[in-house]
Amino acid sequence: MNLIDLIKSNVTPELLSKAAGFMGESSESTSKGMGAAIPAILGGVLNASNNTSTMGKVWDLLNHKDNDPGILNNLGDLFGGNSPLTSNNGIGSSMLGLLFGNNSNTLMSALTSLVGFKSSGSAGKLLSIAAPLVMAFLKKKSSQENFGVSGLTTWLGGHKKDIASALPGGWASSLGFANLADGHTTHKTTTTSTTTNYNTSDNNNGGGSNWWMWLLGLLGALGLLWFVMKGCNGSEVKDNMKTAVENTTSVAENAATAAAGTVADAANAVVDATKNMYEGVDSTVRAKWLALGNMIKVALPGGVELNVPEKGVENSLISWIQDATKVVDKNTWFNFDRILFETGSSALSPASKDQIGNIAAIMKAFPNVNIKLGGYTDNVGDTAKNKALSADRAKMVKEALVTLGVEAKRMESEGYGQEHPVADNSTPEGRDQNRRVAIRVTKK
Repeated sequence: MNLIDLIKSNVTPELLSKAAGFMGESSESTSKGMGAAIPAILGGVLNASNNTSTMGKVWDLLNHKDNDPGILNNLGDLFGGNSPLTSNNGIGSSMLGLLFGNNSNTLMSALTSLVGFKSSGSAGKLLSIAAPLVMAFLKKKSSQENFGVSGLTTWLGGHKKDIASALPGGWASSLGFANLADGHTTHKTTTTSTTTNYNTSDNNNGGGSNWWMWLLGLLGALGLLWFVMKGCNGSEVKDNMKTAVENTTSVAENAATAAAGTVADAANAVVDATKNMYEGVDSTVRAKWLALGNMIKVALPGGVELNVPEKGVENSLISWIQDATKVVDKNTWFNFDRILFETGSSALSPASKDQIGNIAAIMKAFPNVNIKLGGYTDNVGDTAKNKALSADRAKMVKEALVTLGVEAKRMESEGYGQEHPVADNSTPEGRDQNRRVAIRVTKK
């Protein structure tokens, strides 16, 4: 059963008959109207996820005390029109105004025309029933799955096709649902990664507006190229990669200058975020970080947005925290993938500040979460010194997080030295992977 049918399943024939009587319309037209109103409201919520401020307000309404999921078991209460859910000043009305704004009249006119209501007022009554129904369902789902605002929008993004296919033809465009009208998904998240595409303009207007997609593909290709060239001479690889990345950055800057309008703004943001991520690191490290994917925006509970690589540890950690099926254990670790230390030292490189800042933001967004930081080395050198170094590095990351406002009592750190390798210490690549700091959630 798809999402739309799942929500409609709460409306029994008996309740549908009551709703038709409340509206003064036929059961047939009421049923057809409900089938259009539900995806329209869901599309409005999904569209709101493009704006952090608006989505924050949507989340507040969904969590309002008057939005009781128990109403799903007693939908007859929605037909009086005077409840806190359906009155003109109720949260249902507030939600409709927030989602559709100036397009509210467009929605009611389209609904009246689609189903052939006798009165234009019937469309408003139907929406006053459908909005609390959808809101109660989303609150119940969020509670069951332990979703935050980011988790909810991610989950809705996974049902985008259901929503888009249930919308009557032309509604997505007329209601301003750009992310449903053009086939771009706002959020798509798996357990190990998050992929977010922010659509800012029509990308079907020719090559001029698609340059940035080509650019991002090229950046990803450079990351893959690094792994392919590993068998070549090390210094040659470094030189080639440095030249390639610098040339790509030059192309990005020239293309951004040539582009126009909102497409140029979006492209500039991507280029700037990517350049900032690579600032202060050599070409070898850049290549590894390129392999983490494009820089994307991820929303956290509370409205904070992070710029992160789509395959970075931040996405994996957020997904795990928000997944109610994931339980705390001693074996689930998440390796930092964008922090660096000075050779043989616990001093953090300035290039590490971005990822450490993101982890601090995640900790603040999920105040119930506690973590443990583990430090590790390869097997080169004195075992005791390696263990001490790994402990110092884990402690240094903890202290950096404390500096950024994370309570020390929520974190612990330990050094494991060369214990628990994740790769073969007999190769340079393996030793590089074994030199790491990792996070384990100890409470959620």
